[in-house]
Amino acid sequence: MRIRLLAKVIIVSLSLAVTSWAQAGGKPSAGQSLSVAASAASADSLLNGGPAAWKQIAVKHIALNRTPPLYDTDEPAAVEIPIVDVRLARAGGKLLVQLSWRDMTQDAVTLAEVPDTPPETRFRKVPTEADDRFFDAAAVMFSEKSGGGAIAPSLQMGDAEHPVEIYYWNATRGPMVMQAQGRSTTRRTGQSFAAHASYQDGHWNVTLELPDLPAGTTVAFAVWNGSQKDRDGRKYFSVWQVLG
Repeated sequence: MRIRLLAKVIIVSLSLAVTSWAQAGGKPSAGQSLSVAASAASADSLLNGGPAAWKQIAVKHIALNRTPPLYDTDEPAAVEIPIVDVRLARAGGKLLVQLSWRDMTQDAVTLAEVPDTPPETRFRKVPTEADDRFFDAAAVMFSEKSGGGAIAPSLQMGDAEHPVEIYYWNATRGPMVMQAQGRSTTRRTGQSFAAHASYQDGHWNVTLELPDLPAGTTVAFAVWNGSQKDRDGRKYFSVWQVLG
């Protein structure tokens, strides 16, 4: 009971802090700006070229926060992924985002091919020793109301007046586009997007192809660690950043 109360206090405090910040102008500081390179390379070469294709593009090390426990049954989770490295480039009318992070466990499985069936419906938990298995994942969340004058939405999946889109990639289920208008409102749109991922030497490199979001758009990043039983709201997340 005490843990649950503490979690609720933390959540409420975070909500109030974000709301107050938004009402004060909703503009992150200059230190939270993200530079975006204008690349002469094609979108496909950046998407599928791996880390070598991104060597000339500046990286920003973005700190990740750990969500607090929400229930008494939540297991403690150490901060195993404190930073995600982010590179961004515009190419071919798209915004390419490369996310790289250190994760000593590769949590993924290969799903059987099922015609005309989306990947997210092909994995069903069964009462076996593997019923608590979860998978590595990453996402980019951005405000649907783009532009430098827009107020940043709540970090808790936006709100009714400031909806967000989430480009979510899962190591087992693949990429999918989601939308949200606040906590517990996240829904799949049925749409997908181009993505490429590789795991080597304890590191994930994941490249996502987003629409060409304009400068001033607020974006945030999230990472899920399957070995820590991350899923849904249990994850690592960044604060809002602003595209340059």
